[in-house]
Amino acid sequence: MINLYYTPFFYQAILLIIVITWIHTFRHTGFTTITFSFNKKSTLFLFIFSILYMGLRPINGHFGDMKVYRNIFNIYANGGSPPITNDIGFYSMMKLVSYFQSSLLFFFIVDLLYIVPLYIAVKRWFPKYYFFAFLILVASFSFWTYGTNGLRNGMATSFMLLAFSFKNNKMYKYVLFLLAFSFHSSMLVVIIAYFLSVILKNSKIYFSGWLLSIILSISMGTFWETIFMNLGFGQEDKLQAYFGKKEEFADQFASTGFRWDFLIYSSTAVIIAYYFIMIKKFKDPHYKQLVNIYLLVNSFWILVIRASFSNRFAYLSWFMMGIIIIYPFLKKVYWKNQFSIIGYVILLYFSFTYFMNVII
Repeated sequence: MINLYYTPFFYQAILLIIVITWIHTFRHTGFTTITFSFNKKSTLFLFIFSILYMGLRPINGHFGDMKVYRNIFNIYANGGSPPITNDIGFYSMMKLVSYFQSSLLFFFIVDLLYIVPLYIAVKRWFPKYYFFAFLILVASFSFWTYGTNGLRNGMATSFMLLAFSFKNNKMYKYVLFLLAFSFHSSMLVVIIAYFLSVILKNSKIYFSGWLLSIILSISMGTFWETIFMNLGFGQEDKLQAYFGKKEEFADQFASTGFRWDFLIYSSTAVIIAYYFIMIKKFKDPHYKQLVNIYLLVNSFWILVIRASFSNRFAYLSWFMMGIIIIYPFLKKVYWKNQFSIIGYVILLYFSFTYFMNVII
């Protein structure tokens, strides 16, 4: 019975935390002792709650690929060697842990590696208001799924966000890039997008390219999926197939075709970024680069949106959405009531998560 309600309880708990946060932002203003105290205490609570609740979930629960990873872990623990061909970093970590710990503790370590980098990244980005950034990441549509199902991808994207938080230290950034790639090879798409954003910095081009990708995807049907399949994208993960596979977001992506609902979801970050960069003239080079990376990777997903494997590429941009949306609100004051607006933004952002994962 506990397995049936375990995931829904998480979303109800996050909803409660967000409502409390909304009330706090409505009643108080920024830059006060009360708000700074709320930031520290709330972050600590959410951090501990997320790690313990996610990391100590029932090992026999309904969490998709957990069964696959547990089978691989048990093979390692018994001295075997599964047919590993990629993501060497992740499976090397799994093999190392199998020498000392049980599979239950392995999943706990996985979620430590998933959540801790996010915690560090938001504290680096927003020293005084990191709680709101951390909360919007936890409230994201994909957060729970990639901490309990698509584990490799989840950890890899957390390493990527931490890498992006290092603005000037390229050594740390590139080491984290390599680590992310070793945990999930799909990070190569994001890494390529990063280096393209270094070369081409004009955000207008990226916004235009994003709109163009929608037109090309609608007008040219499955043409792009065919091209990327021929290049090797979307090929079945042999190891997952060997042990019995369950796709991330399988239920949400069960309906193929042009997914207008997910396009609208992706566009929220695009609209907010466009508003701040183009209309409010928010001049933050680091933010502009993050937006450019998001637009480029999301455009790639839009081109293959009809394909059955498109869920593998959706998260390559979605993991950045929370930061793209909240970043300008926490960096510069634009309105007198901006603190209360932050509460509304987080509440509205979570509404999609709640609707998709709880209501329907």
